[in-house]
Parts: sequence; C-alpha cells; structure tokens
Amino acid sequence: TQQATMRFFAGSSHLSSSPSYPSTTGYSSGSSLLAWTAISLSQRRLRSATRSSSAVRNSRPSFVLNAVAHPDYDNSASVATTSIQSTTSSSSSPLLSDWNPLEKHIHNWLTSSSNILLSDATRPPSNEEIKTLQKAFALFYGSDRNVEEAVNLLTKSIESWEATNQGGDETAGLYRVRGDAYMELTQPKLAAGDYSKSIELLDGPDGNKADPEEKPASRLGHGRAIRSLGMAATKNEAKSASKDYEVYFSLVSRLDDDNDKEAGAMFSEAIIDGIQRNPYAAWEWGMVNRVAGDYDAAAEVHRLAAKAFEEIGDKPRAVISAMDQGIDLAAGLGESNDSKDNGAKLTMAKKILEDAITSDINVEGRDVELLQRVVAKEGEARIALSGVLWNSKEKAGAEAPYGEACGRLDDLNQDYQAREQERIKKGRMPPPKVKRLGFSIDDIVGADEASCSRFKNEKFIQEKLVWPESLQTKVSKFLTLK
Repeated sequence: TQQATMRFFAGSSHLSSSPSYPSTTGYSSGSSLLAWTAISLSQRRLRSATRSSSAVRNSRPSFVLNAVAHPDYDNSASVATTSIQSTTSSSSSPLLSDWNPLEKHIHNWLTSSSNILLSDATRPPSNEEIKTLQKAFALFYGSDRNVEEAVNLLTKSIESWEATNQGGDETAGLYRVRGDAYMELTQPKLAAGDYSKSIELLDGPDGNKADPEEKPASRLGHGRAIRSLGMAATKNEAKSASKDYEVYFSLVSRLDDDNDKEAGAMFSEAIIDGIQRNPYAAWEWGMVNRVAGDYDAAAEVHRLAAKAFEEIGDKPRAVISAMDQGIDLAAGLGESNDSKDNGAKLTMAKKILEDAITSDINVEGRDVELLQRVVAKEGEARIALSGVLWNSKEKAGAEAPYGEACGRLDDLNQDYQAREQERIKKGRMPPPKVKRLGFSIDDIVGADEASCSRFKNEKFIQEKLVWPESLQTKVSKFLTLK
C-alpha cells in the first residue's frame, strides 16, 4: 500500500475537443485533503460561442471530488498529517482492469509519491470550504445547473483561498472559472476582470505551478470578453484583447515562438501555426483588431483564418473570413485616394471584396443557418464595396453591387419567413432563443436580421456588423448620394 496527500487543483479549460487530463500542482502534506481531478472544466470546443443550457449540460466535465476529514488547526497544537490511502496497488488489483481512463489516472496520481509538494498556505482549506467549492462546481458543471449560485459560491471560495494564502496558481484557476461563469451569464465586463486577475496571478511567482492550459484559457477568455463588447470596447481595451489572442496563439502553437518570420510576414511561424489550430479564435482576433483600428492586422488575421478554415474543409467560414478581410481593408482606406499607398490599398480592397463575393457561389452544406450567414455576409461585403467605389469616384460602378446586395438580402429574408411559416404550419417548436454574447463567427447576422434597409440604421451597422466610423461614413455617403 502506498500513500499520498492531495490538496487542491484548480482545473483548466482544455484546448482541444479531445479529452486530456490535467497535471497536478500545489499539493501539501499535513493539510485538508481535496482530491479533485478533472478531465476538463468545459470540454467545449474553443470555437463555440455560448450555447444552450442543454448543450452545455451535455458537454459538462467528468470530475471526482473526495474530501477527507482532517484535524482543524488551532493556535498551539501541531496538526497531524492526514493522507489519502490507496488500498489497491496498480499491479495487483483485480478491479483495475475494469476502471475507466479517468479512474486509472486518479489511481496513478494518488499512488505517485512525486506529487507530494509543500505549500506556503497559512492553513489548508477547511472541510466547509471544500464543500463550498464542491457545490460551486456541481452547480456550474453538473446536471442541475445554477450558474448564478455557482458564482456566489465561487466568490466565497476565492475569498477563502486568498484569506488563507493558498497558491496563486490555485486562486488563478478559481478566478478563471468564475470568469467562465460570468461569460455564460452574459456579463463580459465582470468576466474580463476575473480573467485579468487570473492572468496577473499566472504571470506571478506561482504561475509555473499551474496547469499549462490555464494560461491560454485565461488569455482566450479575456480576449473573448472584450470581443463581446464589439464597438463599445475602447481602443485600449481592444488592443489589450488583441495581445491576449496573440499570446494565446503563441501558447497553443506546436512551434517555439522565436519570432521568426518569413520575408514580408506580419506574424511569426508559431503564431500562424496557432491560428491553424483554432481558426475560430483567429476570426475573433481579426474583429478585435478592427475595433482597435489596426485594419492591416485585422485583414491579415482574417486572411489567415480564411486559409485555415479552407484547409479543414470549412468553405462557408473560409468565405466569411475572406469577406471580412476585404471589409477590414475598406475600413482602413483614407478619405483621399491621392497617395500611392492608399491607391494600392484601394485596389487591393476592391479586388479582395470582389473575389470573396464571387467565391461563395459554390458554397454548399447541410447547415442552413450557416449558409444563411454566408449570404448575409455577402450582402454586407457588397454594400461595403459600393461605399468604396462611390468614394473612389467610381459612382456608376457603385450601384451594381448595392442592387445585387439588396436583391440577395431580400430573397434571404423571404426564404427565412417562408421556413418560419412552414414550421408553424406543421406545429414544430421554434429553436430555443439563447442570449449570446456574440463574439463568435457563428453569431454574426443571419437571415432573421438581414435586410438592405438595416444599413441605414447606425446602431445596427455599429453593434451588429462592427463597422468603424470610417466605413460607416463611406457607405452613408453612397446611400445619401453625397
């Protein structure tokens, strides 16, 4: 029989759809014992936006929580070591072959003496504090979900962990999980604050003890929280979020980020490799750069996202990303076309928009809503092209893409209305309306919102389309014939 003592591990949001097991850090001898091993805190694919409650329940993590009673600290007496006894050896147990991978992983961890580490905590968490944390995770990830109450309990746990000087790596994990909960409650500003605190702790002296997936998870979480604000984010917030995405891609890359770049490349090979691993997050990064006013970076990231989507056979999202590349370039054009540099950018913006618009002809798939979003994005790109052509004195050419856009958007909306009528006629329930933060490529305008008249609505083009003022002005001049 071997013995080991476990304390607490603040789990992490895994960075791929395949399950993996977290490493374990921050354990001590002679402390309260919370054995918690998680396959993942979310098992949500990083490309996904906030999903319906049933979808989240179906993807909840598997985890094991075992609290072992221990003597409480007092002011005079020393505390006896309490340990978790492993009564089954890894080689002789007749039941071991029946265990699932998670159970085997827990067993192997518990029987490994290398996991006994020392802690600087003033005392271990009490049984009551452990139960509070257990309940918080059960409410957030279990079948009977109550995210609001989970946030309240996580807040109590954070206060306890900070008051007793538990490891910064553990406290960072709690802040990150509460940030995830705030995102699910569509409170991105509160989430951003928690992710920032998590990043601060992970960059501190205890950061090297954290699960390696905590840093990218916190960076991506903060970036997405700011991305959720759209054009309401300040430029400084958007620049900070852009840095989060860049660090995230560097951390998840399969290459060492030594900043090696090919001639003329904007990003290192490591960043590009990270983008190839998660083009969904790359598209988000492009949108954050647009809000920050860095239109060249936004266009390049959207180009790389389009290429990455294409490589995995996702033509619809590749086309959406390519159209956003053209919209970024259109937004970055100056009011004057006299300079050589701006003239080259004008030519490039027109070409990329025209190429992207025609590239959606052969887009096919079974996801009707995704195909509808492609058509809606095409209409947006056509109207942006009209604004660019009008402002470059090509007024005759500006009318054609606008007319085509209006026709396509009207057809799209009519098709949507017809499908709705058919659904009602057959007595089918409508899909559940889930409030979304709107940071994902799958949250862009669809058939229910697409119409040509909406482009005269300043709130729509700013909040829904995330168009900066420069592009709004170009299209407004076209629509008012100025």
